[in-house]
Amino acid sequence: MDLKYVDSQDVLLAIIEAAKERGLTRVHLQKAVFLVAEEFKHGLPNDFYKFTKYHFGPYSQEIYRDAEILNELGCINIRYGADRRDDVFSIDADCGIEIIELPDKLSRFVKQSVDWILSMDFQELVRAIYYLYPEYQENSRFVYDEELAIIESFARGLKQCREGKTHSTADVIAQLQE
Repeated sequence: MDLKYVDSQDVLLAIIEAAKERGLTRVHLQKAVFLVAEEFKHGLPNDFYKFTKYHFGPYSQEIYRDAEILNELGCINIRYGADRRDDVFSIDADCGIEIIELPDKLSRFVKQSVDWILSMDFQELVRAIYYLYPEYQENSRFVYDEELAIIESFARGLKQCREGKTHSTADVIAQLQE
């Protein structure tokens, strides 16, 4: 399957589906879609989500517009919180979505990046994105601390190693060469 024929809403559904029953908060959803846009920027359709440098890093209002449409169609559930940051987006189990068809490389990336994103709270995730994409610190309301971002990343890596969730160097290299 060619990425040029992948619809933005299909990618959005795949990202939300990858979170399983846990769902994604607004920041988790934004950053997951952003990572897909960055990693596959030369293969996605021209009308894929565009991001601006906003208060907490990369932001695209179109993601929420599409999420509202998918909610109205019964494909996803939006559980609205007391604060907008507490909203949670999840797949509606009764919507009839079996498997969202994406190219293998994109599908693997979505699952891995959603797992990574869900391992972090709001502040840690924003720090991680700023560390990886420092240009998105512009216009930020968030006080970024690079040293803390590095320490958190190291601690997360140790925790994942202890839990058996890490991959050998050979596995990582093989994935990069695909």
